[in-house]
Amino acid sequence: MQDVLENTFSIRESNLSATSCDGVLADLNSFFSRRSDDNIVLDLSRLGFVDPYGMGMLCLIGRYLSNRYWDIYCRLPEDSGVESYLTRMRVFDSLEKCVTLNRAPQTGNPPAHNESLLEVLNIEQRGDIESVLVTLESRVGAILSEELGYTVREITDFKNVVAELCHNILDHSGDHGVLVAQRYQNQKMRKKFAIIGVCDLGIGIKESLATRFDVSEWSDAQAITNAVRKEFSRETARGLGLYIVNQICQQHNGSLHIRSGDTRVYFRGKRTHVHPSSNFGGTQVSITLYEKGAR
Repeated sequence: MQDVLENTFSIRESNLSATSCDGVLADLNSFFSRRSDDNIVLDLSRLGFVDPYGMGMLCLIGRYLSNRYWDIYCRLPEDSGVESYLTRMRVFDSLEKCVTLNRAPQTGNPPAHNESLLEVLNIEQRGDIESVLVTLESRVGAILSEELGYTVREITDFKNVVAELCHNILDHSGDHGVLVAQRYQNQKMRKKFAIIGVCDLGIGIKESLATRFDVSEWSDAQAITNAVRKEFSRETARGLGLYIVNQICQQHNGSLHIRSGDTRVYFRGKRTHVHPSSNFGGTQVSITLYEKGAR
């Protein structure tokens, strides 16, 4: 029994979001420190609610584990609704590239109204970004306009931001990544909002900015906060896109989580909150945009 526990990495958080994933990464580092054998179990049985950032992190964690262990057996969620939802969002399609699922995922009956903006999309080459833009044109524009009340110009800015973040994965991270987006409605507050997750396992923000700046004395927190400042673009002609992302979030009372290195920074309006996180590769971004006029 002890051996089974030692070779099992369990995601204990039932609700995966930008904040709760910090705990998951701490558990992941602890698991690495005590486990060296190649055969392991990735246990997703406790999963409940998973937002787009959480879905992106699940995909990265599967790939991160596969870089170290050659045989990974994955237990699916015990909640059939969660399993069905993650199947529709193509999370398991991405995970199956690096793990062996304990059984075929169940899809269940799709909802009458599909609230999905973008299922998990792997960004590995230029053609993938083109596919993202086509999907954005057909789905996201309509929802941002009809449900969140965004103008044509604001929708165009949003699409450009998503495209920029996708280009970042290929141009700046040195890796490939995933994009996920979902529309929600807070029934209690009657407020509609969208969450977008963009995640990669690349070099991270600090090392990316090192191509133009002396970052030798920067912390990861400083690198992240500088990356959302207009004058700290990685290149003079084209930056990381995070400045524009933050501006759009501020304009619509939205919020932004950026995690890179050993830090996650939360931006909301003029407020900035720095949270320690376990060291993990790449950059992970969560964007929340609310319907216009909602507070």
